[in-house]
Amino acid sequence: MRPMDADEEREPREDPGSPLSSASHAGREDLASLERERARAHWRTRRKLLEIQSLLDAIKSEVEAEERGARAPVPSPRAEAEERVARLCAEAERKAAEAARMGRRIVELHQQIAGCQCC
Repeated sequence: MRPMDADEEREPREDPGSPLSSASHAGREDLASLERERARAHWRTRRKLLEIQSLLDAIKSEVEAEERGARAPVPSPRAEAEERVARLCAEAERKAAEAARMGRRIVELHQQIAGCQCC
């Protein structure tokens, strides 16, 4: 017979049919569910951020093309190009704000999961 560890002395073995065992099992299932949801939320947010990044890259390319076009002699008035650049910049700022909100939400979810005292 081997000597008992300090942890074994504190944690008595649970009877599989006892209510405490079912509560412990339910707690583990809840924790696993929370972990799965956290992972799903992380990947959903990651996909959204990548989508936003690609939109921002496309907008940046358009703005650079507009700037190059604005420098070259173009038959269209310069005011149209400036208006388009302003509109694209506003859209980029809106997308950046959305990305920042999503990032804050990820941090909040992570802190909630890290602060959970159920494990």
